[in-house]
Amino acid sequence: MQLFIAQLSNQIDKSAFEKSWQSESGLSSDFKVDFVFDCQKVSINIESKGPGRWQSDNFQRTFSKAIRRVDQSCNVRWI
Repeated sequence: MQLFIAQLSNQIDKSAFEKSWQSESGLSSDFKVDFVFDCQKVSINIESKGPGRWQSDNFQRTFSKAIRRVDQSCNVRWI
């Protein structure tokens, strides 16, 4: 399991984000990803269905793109 925590500069609607996330073409079915939103803080748990891990820089880029499709002015800081 992998854990990431992101601090957002703006509050994001979770349902809008999940729709944006599902539209991402680079998602792999090898991973189950759960997002927990707490105001502007997002906890992300990733469970691998195989032996590999999601490279952190690749995941962070994919997450940031999904956030920016919802709010172009939102910045992401990784904790």
